[in-house]
Amino acid sequence: MNPAAADPDAMMRQWNEQIQAKLRQADEMKQVANAVSVTRRSSDGSVSVTVDQNGIVSALDLTDAALRKQPAQLSAEILGAMRTAQAQIAARMQEAMAPIIGDDSATMDALMGGYHERFPEPPPEDPAPPRPSGPVDDDDFGGHNFARDDKGW
Repeated sequence: MNPAAADPDAMMRQWNEQIQAKLRQADEMKQVANAVSVTRRSSDGSVSVTVDQNGIVSALDLTDAALRKQPAQLSAEILGAMRTAQAQIAARMQEAMAPIIGDDSATMDALMGGYHERFPEPPPEDPAPPRPSGPVDDDDFGGHNFARDDKGW
């Protein structure tokens, strides 16, 4: 027979110790989680995006080269770097939590559950840069010569 089961005061002390240990573990997990962030750069290094443990952008750095890009290309590079950083949050969080949680896979699975759903791996980068979307040229007739058109004026 378990001696603690025979003594209600000892059983209460044991539960209290377990609860206090779990609260300390939760506090440590919260502190570690708050420190997790991921930074990713665009392929040419002109854009750098940092996201926090919730996937929220906490820093955005643009070089002078980034500011010379077309708006569509710049926004695509910012979003690409952000999505790549977000997709790495789960792995970074798991790394940070492993020393605290240990081999308690149920707790780790519960903690990591939503990260992969919220932040999936981004699609592979398109090697062709996006076409510039500047103002429409009113003098561009798409190669059609209206002067030689049989329809006349």
